[in-house]
Amino acid sequence: MRVSRRSMLKGGALAGAVAATPAVAAMVKPSALVVFDSRIPESAAFAAAHRGAAMIDLAHGTAEGVRAINSPRAVTGVTRWSDWTALRGVLEAQGLRLSEETRAAAPLSGRTHLFRWTMTAR
Repeated sequence: MRVSRRSMLKGGALAGAVAATPAVAAMVKPSALVVFDSRIPESAAFAAAHRGAAMIDLAHGTAEGVRAINSPRAVTGVTRWSDWTALRGVLEAQGLRLSEETRAAAPLSGRTHLFRWTMTAR
């Protein structure tokens, strides 16, 4: 067998593609489920920043939408405190744990009871 520059380049390209496959698969993992309330400008803006993710708008329903999702890997949202406390119990029952919780800035609506939170699979 004769080794040429062309065969070396083909072999190198194939080896690079095989090595990159797990890295590419990790980058394409699904986005978090986003929970928001379209009646609140800050929450709607948060959802708009997460285009392409699965979304649940609390203006159209309650935590039933979250219960319908089977085993989400991550859920994030900007909601009122009352919605957040109700959702947290539902998500904990599905095996998720709190990984982030902060009071959200609300300059558009002047609300002081908005929270940005994230829950992830254990």
